[in-house]
Amino acid sequence: MNIVYAEKITSKQEHQLTIDVLKETFKEAIVLHSKLLSNHKKIAYFFIDPLLNSFEAANQFYFEIFDCEEIDKLNTYKSGASPIQALSDAKEIIKTGLYDAVFIFGFDPLLTNKKMYGKDEITKAMSIFDTHSIMQCYNQIAHLVCQELGVTKTEFRSYCDELYKNYLKTYQKLSDTIVPFERGRQLEENQADLFMLTDCANPNIDFSGGVIVASEDTTQFLETAKTERIRVSGVKYVSVKGSPEQIDSIVGENKSMFPHLRKAFVEAQSQAAIHVAKEYRNKNLYLEAYTCYPPIPIAFLLATGMIDTIDDLSDFLSRYEITITGGMNFARAPWNNPALNALIDMYQKLRQCDGSYGLVHGNGGIGEIQGIAILEKTKNENS
Repeated sequence: MNIVYAEKITSKQEHQLTIDVLKETFKEAIVLHSKLLSNHKKIAYFFIDPLLNSFEAANQFYFEIFDCEEIDKLNTYKSGASPIQALSDAKEIIKTGLYDAVFIFGFDPLLTNKKMYGKDEITKAMSIFDTHSIMQCYNQIAHLVCQELGVTKTEFRSYCDELYKNYLKTYQKLSDTIVPFERGRQLEENQADLFMLTDCANPNIDFSGGVIVASEDTTQFLETAKTERIRVSGVKYVSVKGSPEQIDSIVGENKSMFPHLRKAFVEAQSQAAIHVAKEYRNKNLYLEAYTCYPPIPIAFLLATGMIDTIDDLSDFLSRYEITITGGMNFARAPWNNPALNALIDMYQKLRQCDGSYGLVHGNGGIGEIQGIAILEKTKNENS
């Protein structure tokens, strides 16, 4: 299965992503859509739901932007790991021959909705549990990670600083701007005591983006140039029960940190038939870790074998960049869309740079859904 198209648009001003603007942004996708339909190719439509007004959002997007007359299969997804889940589901239905291509798009006008409905409505919509905020849950996770790894609060906060500097370094190179190292205010004690406000972001922007994946035969039919196609060589997601009372099963133990993340990674790596850490150290693979609250990227680096122990973290972060975008703090994709944003950027990165592989990490809920996608530049001899 190949990614044959990827594009996105963001706006820092509300009400800018109109139907006409989105149609212009995705005009190449619309042309591909028409070509597929006119040749009786079977298309499935997947959609990453927005935070607010998700009811009918998928139908509205595909009927209004792509002028669909009917939709045979429509899946919607609702977590930060959703884009990886959608990619995995797409690979399965393409592999079985049920569909020739899958459109995976998202649209979240978070800034516009915040202006329309107010900050309180946004905060309310982000609350998935009655007794704990998401931030409080991740703070519990951070405490348990510290306990399992034998890390003090002071050491953990130092790791948070080092992670943030890692994202910042990448972003400053991409944007050619200098961003002061200002971590923001300390969060209220009843919310979090181990990380800062800037350790995670659901930026106040409007965002839309998408990828189109297709079978090998359909890729050939579309006459997609070799330089424009990126293979999905490995993808897997794994879920466990997630609630404030089940933090232990999410975190795991010292020798098996986030075991469901490890399981997803091992399976994706096996599908891709590569050694991810080795390719990464040889500068042949790019990373986009999901830079949610700090315990998540730390768990990612441990579960993938990028580092053997927490003692390796500081040296690793000083030598390697773990995102290609600057992560959630800087890369500007709200709510459920960071991994979709990352897939789009990874597609572009692989087309433009020398590395052969790209790994995108997805994280959902309070860490209970973990996904890994490994993308691969098309090799000339197999094209």
